[in-house]
Amino acid sequence: SKAKRDGLVAGMKMMTTKQNAERELAEAKTDEERKEKQAAMEDVQVTGMLNIMWTTTVVDITTTLHEVAQLVLHDQSVSKDVRKRRAYGLKHLGEIFMACSTPMESDQPEDAKKLYEEAAFAAMLETIRRKEEAARSSIVH
Repeated sequence: SKAKRDGLVAGMKMMTTKQNAERELAEAKTDEERKEKQAAMEDVQVTGMLNIMWTTTVVDITTTLHEVAQLVLHDQSVSKDVRKRRAYGLKHLGEIFMACSTPMESDQPEDAKKLYEEAAFAAMLETIRRKEEAARSSIVH
């Protein structure tokens, strides 16, 4: 599929970028030049890794949605009308999904770093919320 191919391309691009950056780093003549090239290399690597993670997530979501669609659209335990309404619901969900832009469209390292920081912060908050919820439920019982 296109998403799987995009994942492979992103991985290959990341490897090529890393090799080129390492070569440039080795060619640096001063410590200052080496530091600048190192910082640039890190920005490119962050962007590349986020692109790989995004692509992998798209593949996972796409595969899961395909499996779910097959199950709900071919469910013989419900009427044809129910399957038809499910199909319209899936179509609407697909339209919403397709309208979302990818976070890597800008290819700006600052944007990639900001996206990563926001995702990490959101994950941390969710972990804290779940731990607090578990602690509250263990006190109640």
